[in-house]
Amino acid sequence: MAKFFEFFFDYTSPTAWLAVPVALGVEDRSGAELRFRPMFLGGVMQGSGNRPPGAVPAKAKYLNRDLQRCARHIGIEVHMNPAFPINTLGVLRATTGMTDKAEQRRFILTLFEAAWGQPDPVDLGDMAQVARLCSANGFDPAVIAALATDPASKEALKTTTDEAIARGVFGAPSFFVDDDLFFGHDRLDYVERALA
Repeated sequence: MAKFFEFFFDYTSPTAWLAVPVALGVEDRSGAELRFRPMFLGGVMQGSGNRPPGAVPAKAKYLNRDLQRCARHIGIEVHMNPAFPINTLGVLRATTGMTDKAEQRRFILTLFEAAWGQPDPVDLGDMAQVARLCSANGFDPAVIAALATDPASKEALKTTTDEAIARGVFGAPSFFVDDDLFFGHDRLDYVERALA
């Protein structure tokens, strides 16, 4: 049995938000560690030749309805973020630069909830809004701002994004069990089977 599974994500993806509670449930039931892997979805799209679903009018219309349907099924809320597509580079770099994995996980869950899980979503591309969010949730805004601009964080995020492309990732959320890729929040039951 695999001891961990990887979750490649970008906060700009509302379907990655849908995946969060489902992936945490898989972690609880399987005993396999969920490893969050922040990547820059724009770079993945460009590197893989993919296009966002919103770029196709029929898909965009369907996606908005389907997000609500899926959220109800999972038992969470999803609210469209007026800043979508969100410029997440700063918060992705900050996330990547965090060395305490427990704090990193708490930060990830806080940002996802703020961006998609509340009626007044936070624009994660606005670092003033991010600073207020950090202060309200016990993160040091100065530390987060420094990580968001740190060249080492920038390079680490680029490395993870390049790794994702090299491993066949074309969108978010994407999961790996060993070298097997599973795309989409609705494939986590397959992830759970693979872990067993």
